[in-house]
Amino acid sequence: MNPWLATTVVLSTAIVVGIVRAVMVRLEKRRRARTVEKPNSHYTPKLVLDRDARNRWRSIPLERIHEINREEVRRLVNKVEALGVDGLTIRERDFLERMAELYPPPPGQIGASSKPEDSFWADPFGLELGTRDANR
Repeated sequence: MNPWLATTVVLSTAIVVGIVRAVMVRLEKRRRARTVEKPNSHYTPKLVLDRDARNRWRSIPLERIHEINREEVRRLVNKVEALGVDGLTIRERDFLERMAELYPPPPGQIGASSKPEDSFWADPFGLELGTRDANR
């Protein structure tokens, strides 16, 4: 037998076997039941934690706090509004957390929106979505 013919037969057989194995593996994967991972409920993204902290700090009833602490809470909440939660030091964040624990919002304010009544929050993009023209 010609050596070139033998080599060609062996190589083509190896290629065919490889292709058949790849197809069999792929079919086997399709036959297996798919397992879907359950939602990762123990993880809360940092953005959500920061948003919750910001809302919690905004809802501190300033009228119930001593005037020295009141000024500090106002200063820190304004700093959070300007720089974000990451702009606070650890001590400032701990102070706001303590104030939020010591002075929870009144019962009527718990379910209410914690966003300030500000023109930005009322209509952040200037679309006037909440109003309708009577002539339309």
